[in-house]
Amino acid sequence: MTEAEARTACRLAGLDIRGLRPVRIHSNAVFLLPRARIIVRVGRGADAVGRAMRAVEVTRWLVREDFPSVVPVKGVDQPIIVDGGQEEGTPVTFWEQADICPNPEPVTGAELGGLLRRLHSLGPPFVLPVFRPLDRLVAAVQASSWLHESDRRWLDARAVELQRGLDAVESRLGAGLVHGDAQLGNVISARTGRLVADWDNAATAPREWDLIPAAAEERFGGSPQLLTQMLTAYGADPTLETGWEILRDIYELRSVAAHIRRAPSSPPHAREAALRIASLRAGDRSIRWSPVG
Repeated sequence: MTEAEARTACRLAGLDIRGLRPVRIHSNAVFLLPRARIIVRVGRGADAVGRAMRAVEVTRWLVREDFPSVVPVKGVDQPIIVDGGQEEGTPVTFWEQADICPNPEPVTGAELGGLLRRLHSLGPPFVLPVFRPLDRLVAAVQASSWLHESDRRWLDARAVELQRGLDAVESRLGAGLVHGDAQLGNVISARTGRLVADWDNAATAPREWDLIPAAAEERFGGSPQLLTQMLTAYGADPTLETGWEILRDIYELRSVAAHIRRAPSSPPHAREAALRIASLRAGDRSIRWSPVG
């Protein structure tokens, strides 16, 4: 259904849909319009419309602030909301395709730390929603017919436990604008330099939240040096604060949501969801996770 929704939205936007092809289907579905050099994103999950609206609003402002962000297409009133089986409708957004380097150097922890330091120094002239990192997980768990009942009960109880912990966290870095999913994979290597993408989770939150994905890289076999390099460039180290482990555990728990949603129709997502849930329930951080596109 996601390609049909992308095509419908492109027609409504007056865009040439010839050659439309998928780039990535995960928590959002991403397509390319090669003739127009436009990236088309189809939103999914809880509060998809609100998140798409924030992504466009935040990035338009960031571009005016000369922050290195992906750029929403001008002249299109977006997001465009189409009927895609979601109660609130399915949001579709349009982005300028970046001129990607053919053989880029990998993004480093130091580069990510510098980008986040710069982002966290900015104050948007509009109100962003307060950080609610577990909402999409809770919605995915409640809607799933794929989950075993014991896993459903555990996920629900763990989400409640972590939300209570989050409510008690005192942020050393303070609350402010966060990207919301500041992982290396959301930094694009364009010919003009690094660009930050995927702003659907932008919110007002403890700034530590944007540093957590680097810590979670160890789940995927990444080096702990990534976090060290990032924190050095960022200029602060909150890892010994009492709230750090709570934020890390929330980030890792919520990562299961997209896999739960796609598990019924995608065996790779089902296997990864089962692996992550089992390792989280066992408290075993030695089990390696894998990204699933």
